[in-house]
This record gives sequence, structure tokens and C-alpha cells, in this order.
Amino acid sequence: MEVRPIRPEEKTAFDKIQTIAFMFRRDFSKEDSAGKASSSTTENTGDGNRAQTQAKPDESYRTGRAAFDDNGKMCSCFDLIPYNVMFDGNIVPMGGIGGVASLPEERDKKYVRNIFKYVMNEMYENGCVFSYLYPFSHVYYRKFGYELNMTSINYTIPIGSFRHFVQTGKMKMMTDDADKQAVRAIYDEYIKDKNLAVVRTDSHWSKRFDNDPYRDNVYLYIWYNSRDEARGYIQYHIDRSGECKPGIFIRELVWLDPESLMGIFAFISKLSAQIEKMIWKAPYFADLLPLFPEPYDIDQQICKTGMNRVVNVQKAFELMALPDGKGEVVIGVEDQFFPVNTGNYKITWDNGSRETERCSDQPDLICDVQALSQLLTGFASVESLILAGRISVNEKEEVFSKIFRQKKLFINDYF
Repeated sequence: MEVRPIRPEEKTAFDKIQTIAFMFRRDFSKEDSAGKASSSTTENTGDGNRAQTQAKPDESYRTGRAAFDDNGKMCSCFDLIPYNVMFDGNIVPMGGIGGVASLPEERDKKYVRNIFKYVMNEMYENGCVFSYLYPFSHVYYRKFGYELNMTSINYTIPIGSFRHFVQTGKMKMMTDDADKQAVRAIYDEYIKDKNLAVVRTDSHWSKRFDNDPYRDNVYLYIWYNSRDEARGYIQYHIDRSGECKPGIFIRELVWLDPESLMGIFAFISKLSAQIEKMIWKAPYFADLLPLFPEPYDIDQQICKTGMNRVVNVQKAFELMALPDGKGEVVIGVEDQFFPVNTGNYKITWDNGSRETERCSDQPDLICDVQALSQLLTGFASVESLILAGRISVNEKEEVFSKIFRQKKLFINDYF
């Protein structure tokens, strides 16, 4: 077995494995013909002649990692996509895992396991603190050190239930580059205190902005306050899934203060003539029940979404937020899949200064890397993990409850 990054000429084989695994439809014969036809182009040399040049290569192969059998056949693969995300006010590298796929006849042969071993070393060497993925099975990916680290609330609310919101400020459809910059500035401010939120690049934003309201029925509106400051936005598309009146499906809703959220909800109420309901997969901290007079109108469902794992435990401890004052704790970590992280870590702090080091001292808290991922990001509390029997803590439980506080998490980027 060989595991490595794929080569440009192997991208089609890579795509075919993912197409088979996820049961997509894709006509590779047309793509092959188009590829051959466009593999070279001609350009004017300036002297009346024309020279043949190679077309610009497709760079998407660079994220591909694959396992090959002894005969060189690609059997399993996935994408390792570099991101930067927020963690306790810091921007840290994260490895996004997407499109994990194996040929049906090659499954249960540990190909995927060996790709994960390869990319764990790669991510560790490249300075990643976390790695994130969207699982088909939480049990399956837990074997590789990942753990549930994000939930959302799927709201379905009749448009008529928004009529009590009063519009303040104004709403403006995004139409130009200035509007795009306003949206980006709102998002950047919004994610500052939200762990695992993706720090979006120009490429990320170009994909999100690549929708035309007239062609695609995808709309992006910005909310401005009375001082003409952009403080929130909503992006949504029309959902026509067989209802007499369609609904709106919110792709992203970002607000910087209560007034901007109320203003966006007031805008939604104005769509009642054409729209029946709003559907929003909201971050878990968006508790909407107190905002509506009739709770029976609000249908909500908790959705389990992504899994996360710590790639570099030492670096995560060095960056995590610590309580005021001074203190010292020892945390014992077990990482069965990536033993580099296994060991005891002493963390000391004193009014802003801090030190993290490996040690042989008796640990005050013992956990596996899966529980640690939930503690570090603020997804789960110390109390809840003690109750579940997933961590053990000595008499310093109160100190750890201050270290591992529950925090806001947000990620609305899929890979």
C-alpha cells in the first residue's frame, strides 16, 4: 500500500472514486473529450504567426490524498483542505477533511485509516491545531480521534409569526463591491468570539457571492442602522419544495447586535404575501423562543453537524484562554490514533504570563483527545463530561470549570 498526494494526471481517477462512493451522476466522457480539446491553445505571437501553448492547469488536485494498492490502483481518497479558523481569539490553521471515499470493492482494507495516519503527520508538521470534518457516522470517525463538536438548531417558522417585529434602520440588497466589503467586515467582526469559525479568504467569498438574485433566486440583503452603519446581513434562497407558497431557506444570517437581528426579522415579515415559512439552520446559541409571542409557532430541531479533533495538543494548550489570576493544573491526554499527543501537560499561569510543558506529574484531569476537543473549544462543559464518565477530575474541578468554559462556536462553511 502507498499513501501520498495525488498527481495532476490522477485527478480523474480521484473524482471517479468520489462519484461512485457518493452515488453522484457525472459524465466523464464529455469531460475527457473537452479536456483533450482544450489541453492546448494557440495564441498570437505578435508577428503574424500563432504558437501552441498549454492551457492553464487545474490546481484542484493539490488537496487530494489517496491510498494505492500494490499494483498502483487508487482505492481510497479524500481532500485535505487548508483553512484558518478562530480559537479563543487567535487565528489558527485547521485541516478540513472532505470527500472521504473508497471504491466499494476496496472497503474494509484500512485504506482510509492509512490516509488519516498520513495526513495527521502532514497536518502536525504544517502547524495545524485542529482538523474538522462532516461525518456520515460519528462512531466511524471517532476511531481517528474526531468527536462531535458542533450542533445547530433547525428552525421552521411561519412568516406570519414575524409581524410583531418593527423595522428600524434600513435593508439594502447587495449590488456592488462596496456592499461586498460591508458584508465581509460584518462577518469578520461576528466571528471574533466564535471558535472554529472559518477566516474566509477572497476565494471563499467569491463562491458565496457568485449568485444572481434574478437568475438563481439567491438574495443577500444588508441591514444598516440609523447612523448608516452596516451591522447585519441575511443571505437566502427560495425553497419551492411542493408547497402552495414557497419558503425562504436562510443560507447565512449574521448580526452584530440585537437591533440588527430585529431589523432583519422585520424585513422577513414583509415577504408574507409570497412566502409561507422561514427555514434556518441557526447556530446553537441563537435561542429564538423568547422573541416570539406564541412558542407553538416555532418548530425547532437540534441537528448534529461537524466533528473536530485536536491535531497538536501542546499548541492548543499554549493558545487556549485561561482564567484571571494565577494557577497550575496538570492534564493527562490519551490519543490512541496519534500517540504524539499522548502525555501529561503542566499549564501554569500568573496574571498574563503562562507556560505549557510536558511533565511526569500526577494529572489533575484525565481525558482522551476526543473529550479534550470538546473542552478546548467550549462545546461541552467539565460537569457534563464527568456525568458521562468521559473524564476524571480531582479536587480541582472548580478550576477546570473556569478554564473550560462553554463558548460560542460557529461554522457555516462546508467541504
